[in-house]
Formats: sequence, C-alpha cells, structure tokens
Amino acid sequence: MPDLETLAIANTCPKTHPTYLSDIFRTIESVGPDTFSNIRSLTCRSHSEFIQLWNPADGVGFVDTDIFSKVLPRFPRLQALDLAYTSVNPQSLLAINPDTRLQFLRITNCQGNDTSTLAHFLATHTAVKNSLVVFDATGVRFTQQDTTTILAGFPPTLRSLNVSSSNMTADHVSQLQKLCRHLEELSVGHGLTMNQVEASIMGPNFEFDLSIPHRSLHDARTSKDALGHELTLGPMRDAIATCNLRRRLASVSPINRSTNTYRSRIRYLNLSSMDEEDQGRITNSVLLGKHSQPLELIVVPNVSTEDYHILQKLCGGCGWRDKWMNGMVWVERG
Repeated sequence: MPDLETLAIANTCPKTHPTYLSDIFRTIESVGPDTFSNIRSLTCRSHSEFIQLWNPADGVGFVDTDIFSKVLPRFPRLQALDLAYTSVNPQSLLAINPDTRLQFLRITNCQGNDTSTLAHFLATHTAVKNSLVVFDATGVRFTQQDTTTILAGFPPTLRSLNVSSSNMTADHVSQLQKLCRHLEELSVGHGLTMNQVEASIMGPNFEFDLSIPHRSLHDARTSKDALGHELTLGPMRDAIATCNLRRRLASVSPINRSTNTYRSRIRYLNLSSMDEEDQGRITNSVLLGKHSQPLELIVVPNVSTEDYHILQKLCGGCGWRDKWMNGMVWVERG
C-alpha cells in the first residue's frame, strides 16, 4: 500500500448504502499515517450513469463531510483531486496538507457548497495558489464577489478554467485579460456580452471599432420594417452578414508593443453560459479573424436556427468550419 499512487472511489451502483464512502474513509483513517502518503491522484465521486438515472441530490447524500477533513491531510503528495458530484464541505478543503501541490481540481456539481469559503480556499491555500493547472467548477454558482476573488487568486500555472456557472460582469474583463496570457482553455460564466468576451481575449493587444453594427438575427427580428429584405431574402441576408463581418474584421488593428508578452494563449473558448442572443453575435465577431489566434475552437451551443444558418455561410470565407452534433454547435479554425 505505501507504493499506491492512485485511489479511485466511485459509486457505480444506485443501491449502494449511503454510508459506504464514510466507511471507506474511516478505514483509511484507521491505518498508519504513511500508508497512503504516496497517493498522487484521488477520485471520489458518483458514477455519471447514476447521476443521470437517479436524483442528483441522492447522489451526493453519501458523503460524510467531517471525514474529508480528517482524511485529506494524509495525502501530502496529492496532485489530482476529483470530487465531482459530492457534497464536500469547503472547510474540509482547507484541511488539505499544506505540503500538497494540486495541479488538477475538479468540483463539478458539488452540491450545497459555501462558495465564499471555497473562493477563500482557492485564493489562499498553498495546495492550489502556486501550482494549479486545471480547475473545473461546472455547476458551482460562484457569486460576483466570489468570482472576483478566485480570478484574482489563480496562479500563472493555470491552463484550463471552467467557471461556466459563475456570475460575471464587465468588472471581470480586466482579470480575464490577465488570465488569458497563460490560459489555453476557458469556459466563461453567466452575464458577459460578446463585446466583453472579445475584449477579454483581444482587448489588451488590439483595437477594433465597436461602432460597426454588431447584431445577430435576433436583433433583426426587432426591427423588421428596417431590415425586412434581410429577413425574407436569403441571399441578401447572407450578403449583408458577410459585409458586416468583413467590416468588423477590417477594423482590428494591433496596439504597438515591443513584445508579445500580453497576447492571449486561448485555444478553446466555451460560450455556452452566455444567453442565446449574445451567442448569436458570433456571426459578427472579431474572434473569427486571424488576430484572435491561437484561438481554434469556439463553442456556441445555443445559437438560434437563423444565426446558425448565417454562421454556416460565413465560416468558409473567414477560415473556419462549422460543426453540429447532438444539438451542440461549435466552430473550428482551418
């Protein structure tokens, strides 16, 4: 057992007794302190099929949060911690061994979390503040203040960030700009507009004319009298959309800098938490231009049928390919 480096505890059976996890952890607690000292990867979560077939609330009822705080300090070499679909108490995370240097932390759909304590852990604990590479908090509803706290605390080692359930505002754009200098994957939260996402990815390095019409067909439907031909005549609509996109892309100009230190490194961008209207604005976004490189994939699953039709027409002309699978829409460069 001292040579064991990976420990996975997963609930694969809906009929498992709710106390099974506590029983396992109490067994771990009862053995010598060095027995699990070489563990580098710990997974403790419900099986995805269990979550889909049964009430998610039932899927987290088996966790005894007190036992986490007693067991987690026993893993000083822990690098990967997956607690998806558990109800781990953020106070227990504060008990993680101070010598631990986590690189991967997944708390997807952890239920009933005290998000302010969780944000404090992410911003201050030695286990994450200088080493974290991947952080996935899908389903965790960080408040606006929590989001400010965690974005300010993430280290330059971070490469993948999913805070798609968090609340974001324009005040977070400057923080995202700094993070995008080293992030490669980003899933943004609720509340951002397409203009703000563009500023987060490209703002520090490029200027672009925001006065050029930046509209989706959702906007067009609100002014049918002015744009009736665009709505009724497909070829004319496509031509107008193409013209508007070209004008926006042509408006992009680099800001003179002596180095590329501040260039975004984002390759994967998930906009699924934005509302439908703003996702539809991808059809007129400077993100589709060459200046957004190395960006190579943008996920916009909730675009309207009309906007998706426009996107199909535009992609080839600006070096992108549209993709659709099982209701998911995304675009790839190349």
